Amino acid sequence: MNSTHAKRQARRDDHDNARLFRYGVGVALLVFLGALLYFYAVDKRGEAPPIDATPPAAQTVPQTAPAPTAPAAETPPPRSTP
Repeated sequence: MNSTHAKRQARRDDHDNARLFRYGVGVALLVFLGALLYFYAVDKRGEAPPIDATPPAAQTVPQTAPAPTAPAAETPPPRSTP
């Protein structure tokens, strides 16, 4: 293998790497645009939750105090058996 062949091979490798990088960027952009279109379509159909909705944990329900319970009756001491 001579040096010119090695240089050509290195140049081809660089071109292949650049081509693969462009291909990857293009695929990433298509996926991103597809996701944006999907979320736009879901929002237009009304399937997405409304923007002003608050999470259920943030909603408060007025709590009432529990009714007072009668004190437990005292149990008599155990009988001793003779």
